[in-house]
Amino acid sequence: MTPQSQQSPQSPQAARATQEDIRRDLQASLEARRELGPGYDDHFLDALVEKLNRQVQQTHETHVVKSEQSGNALALAICSLIFGIPIVAIANSAGLPALIVACAMIVGVNIAYNFQR
Repeated sequence: MTPQSQQSPQSPQAARATQEDIRRDLQASLEARRELGPGYDDHFLDALVEKLNRQVQQTHETHVVKSEQSGNALALAICSLIFGIPIVAIANSAGLPALIVACAMIVGVNIAYNFQR
């Protein structure tokens, strides 16, 4: 993963960097348009639309990936509760050490998954 892709799209730093990049690209495009003249307006608009579409698509993909990851974390937490109750009940009948091991394993799986992301 690149450092840029690790930044949260909602973070102020990432938003500022994206706005500055878009502004810099637009300024360069406008300067090129001025140099080329009005005959290239269609090409200028096509390039501008393509840049904006790429930016929107990249932002959308980032949000989709993040929402999928949070959905998986919620599913793991729910499954941990559902399967944890009978596991804890069975481990409790085997004694305190078994209960501690069972709880530690459930917590360990959840921590490992969340640190993996």
